[in-house]
Amino acid sequence: MKLISLSALFFVIFLGVLFIYVAEDIPDFGDPYSAPNRYVNLSISMDAAEGEDNLNKGVIPESLMDKIEERRLPLPSRVEPIKEGEWDAIIVPEEAEQDFYPKEQKYYLIKKEGAKLWVYRYAPIIRYIEEGEKETEVPNMVTYILADYRGYDTLGETSVIFTAGVAVILLLRRREKRPEAR
Repeated sequence: MKLISLSALFFVIFLGVLFIYVAEDIPDFGDPYSAPNRYVNLSISMDAAEGEDNLNKGVIPESLMDKIEERRLPLPSRVEPIKEGEWDAIIVPEEAEQDFYPKEQKYYLIKKEGAKLWVYRYAPIIRYIEEGEKETEVPNMVTYILADYRGYDTLGETSVIFTAGVAVILLLRRREKRPEAR
């Protein structure tokens, strides 16, 4: 075998092993509680003993606010209990005076795990699922995500694909040699 063939074979085997390694971490399709589909740990925590009472009263503990502000994340304005040991932290975006932007949204999940309170960031898909049909008045979730929430992104992707197609057609078209050109 030639050296180029051996290196190509090695590269294909390497990519196959890498793909299998990465695919092991992919959550089951449709698992609503997997990290990409639900929430992501922000590595912000505090003692549950000092903050749980405040959260039950609807007040965000000052030390937790300081840690969130230190990470330059949006500050929550209030907290709502979900169930025992879990709270939704609600933010009001700065652009709230605009009609098309959400007035308020749940942004953080504060969850008690052992003796600590951990802060998680909700994935955008949670907002799409819960508020999408009400905001867009479109019953199909795929349609309102692609056409409404991600409309400009979808337009850009379509433009890139169209441009690539035209470029391929222009490169592959054949020009016949004309007799008068000789």
